[in-house]
Amino acid sequence: MTPQRPKVLIIDDTPANLQTLGRALASEYDLHIANSGAIGLKLASEVHPDIILLDVMMPEMDGYEVCQRLKADEHLECIPVVFVTALSDLDAEAKGLQLGAVDYLSKPINVNIARHRIHNLILMERLRREVEAQRDHLEEMVQARTEALSIAKEAAESASRAKSTFLANMSHELRTPLNGIMGMIGLVLRKIDDPQIKDRLLKAELASQNLLAIINDVLDISKIEAERLTLEHVDFPVGMVLENVRSLMTPKAHEKRLNLAITMSDELAALHVRGDPLRLGQILLNLVGNAIKFTESGVIDVGVGRLPDRDGKVQLRFVVSDSGIGIAPEDQRRIFSAFEQADASITRRHGGTGLGLAICKRLVHLMGGEIDVQSVVQQGSTFTFTILMDSCLPACSAETTEWATDAEGQIKARFGGRKVLLAEDEPINQEVTLLLLEETGLKVVLAADGVEAVEQVRHTDFALVLMDMQMPRMGGIEATLAIRNIPGRESLPILAMTANAFDEDRRQCMAAGMNDFISKPVKPEVMYATLLKWLSQMIDR
Repeated sequence: MTPQRPKVLIIDDTPANLQTLGRALASEYDLHIANSGAIGLKLASEVHPDIILLDVMMPEMDGYEVCQRLKADEHLECIPVVFVTALSDLDAEAKGLQLGAVDYLSKPINVNIARHRIHNLILMERLRREVEAQRDHLEEMVQARTEALSIAKEAAESASRAKSTFLANMSHELRTPLNGIMGMIGLVLRKIDDPQIKDRLLKAELASQNLLAIINDVLDISKIEAERLTLEHVDFPVGMVLENVRSLMTPKAHEKRLNLAITMSDELAALHVRGDPLRLGQILLNLVGNAIKFTESGVIDVGVGRLPDRDGKVQLRFVVSDSGIGIAPEDQRRIFSAFEQADASITRRHGGTGLGLAICKRLVHLMGGEIDVQSVVQQGSTFTFTILMDSCLPACSAETTEWATDAEGQIKARFGGRKVLLAEDEPINQEVTLLLLEETGLKVVLAADGVEAVEQVRHTDFALVLMDMQMPRMGGIEATLAIRNIPGRESLPILAMTANAFDEDRRQCMAAGMNDFISKPVKPEVMYATLLKWLSQMIDR
């Protein structure tokens, strides 16, 4: 295919000039001739030339006016215009350039110079058009990519919202029956004396607690991946967390005839820091629990030390060592990944979901630290992690909860006969909570949904309200908002008692005007201590 020749439009009213330019350019270009400005404008619109050679001095419409009209037309404004003139006036030349001309050819015309200038100008214009076309193409690609990313982002956010909704619903649906199971087991254990039956019930309770731990792990890893897990910031002594680990894990170590040794200086034990003691304890309990699980004999060592402060924060280093089965080098790289274990056969022997270490790693990262492992097969493993905590003077601590000893007995002695409202729609959970409350001597009124709860509060004076979040007709949030609008009920203690376990559920309850939050499955000692706290506050007012 023969390439198309560049088009040149010559606008000149002098035949001799037209002939000279025509002979010089005809072999290389597709020439179009106009002997007046009006004809030249018409031809420019029709053929859209690559360049226009324009005479300045013409009757009726001179070159300046023609140039002005060309530059005023959005379809013609980019065509290079070269003035051809016998004038040597610099002001005239400046006027032409000001109007948008790109060059001047002086008469008499030097054919070689004219040919080279025209060639260069056409080449420059073509390059400009190619760059412009490439720019437009890139803009289209960017726009298309941006639209695709926007669609993908919306799809991802939609999937994340769906996942979060599913997790919240699954949390509620799993915890609600588990609350009934554990509650009923707990109620029977409180009344039974037969050693054999009691032993079987304790085993059922332990199985329920293991199931709850798995549910909590799945929810934790999901919240971390969705960036919905937030850390608390409370003041506490470092030794408090380690003492809790000792009290919880020592019986499990003794069951396997293992020794659990925690090494920490008195100065460090008394050090007050600001952070999340529950999540720190979760990391340590997981590591110590794994050490006990995978060790048949020997000692589990837990060491705590303080490293130089970093970024103005206290840097703590924890080491958990065991003499257990160890981890092969090729497996050490993946044990911190979710749903991974060093050996799949371990699941059959020791149990576990493979989530614990993944949660530990992500919690450590949230606390500004790192975690790693050193291990030799059949010789044991050593897990080391660091965290950063804000420093805190002992005087500003004491944000920890003061658990009352024998809260159940204190409620019975001090508040027996007081009326409380239980808003709960699930029959088994109703029965469990009702029996636990009645054992303290409280008089309990039941409400099967939020509408009924609001009406009960409107007509009866209660010492406090236990409110489930998800109920038919009206949920706990809406019911709380309605109760707060009842005159005289603005300060009535309302305690959320719910299977919804996310942090935003707690914040939503508090924002609606609730006073506290009790998670299901309910631990009786936690519920009693919380009840005692708010009943006591009402008496003190």
